[in-house]
Amino acid sequence: MSLVTATGIQVGTVLARRQRLSNFEISEVLFAPDHRLSWHGHPHSCLAVVIRGDVRKTFSGFEEDAIAGTVVEMPAEERHEDLFGPDGARIVVIESDQEPGRLRCFRDWRAAVLAHDISRELAQPDAYTALALEGLALELTATAARQRDIEHREPRLDAVREMLIQDLSSPPSLSEIARNIGLHPSHLARMFRARFGESIGEHGRRLRLEWAAERLVCSDEGLASIAAHAGFADQSHFTREFRRRFGVPPGLYRLTHR
Repeated sequence: MSLVTATGIQVGTVLARRQRLSNFEISEVLFAPDHRLSWHGHPHSCLAVVIRGDVRKTFSGFEEDAIAGTVVEMPAEERHEDLFGPDGARIVVIESDQEPGRLRCFRDWRAAVLAHDISRELAQPDAYTALALEGLALELTATAARQRDIEHREPRLDAVREMLIQDLSSPPSLSEIARNIGLHPSHLARMFRARFGESIGEHGRRLRLEWAAERLVCSDEGLASIAAHAGFADQSHFTREFRRRFGVPPGLYRLTHR
């Protein structure tokens, strides 16, 4: 296999690293503060993940404030306008000829972690980068597709995820969640496990670890602060759980991905 390189391209206020594969074109794009992209569309379907900063995306029917952790799916030629925030934005974009379905925006920390891995591969290419990028692109596409399938089958399950994300340090009880979405606790528990393959508690633990992983990469926040915000008893508890999930301690994860 030949050496794969990712080329840095400066276009006005936009810096892009880009890699073309057989089924995907993968880019990481850095937008300047307060930059505006007037109405435009993309020739291919797009799956974009905001990994730093924010952007207000305006479509024909609605607006979305896409902050870190937001996933945006757009069909080909979907017209939109972008206004980036005072800190700009860093976005990973996967373009392909596959049809992503309807236009939608949602937050998913698993997708954010995968986008950070894509960013690292683009920044430090080697002989295996093409293979790694294709695998990450497929996994990110599958993550978005699974979320789409969940929303299609039972939109209230997406509300459960949003409730867990809102306060990672103090998650609601199963009874509270069930009462808020109008389902019996036992029915909710069975339905959630059937769709996600894990209990609501297990899912919540995974979400807070994925949130912590994203914070390690995109911020300089201390480990103790991240641990507290994610609801861990202390930094050592956070380190143990993080190592169990990602195979390395938080400090090494931050160093590797930055």
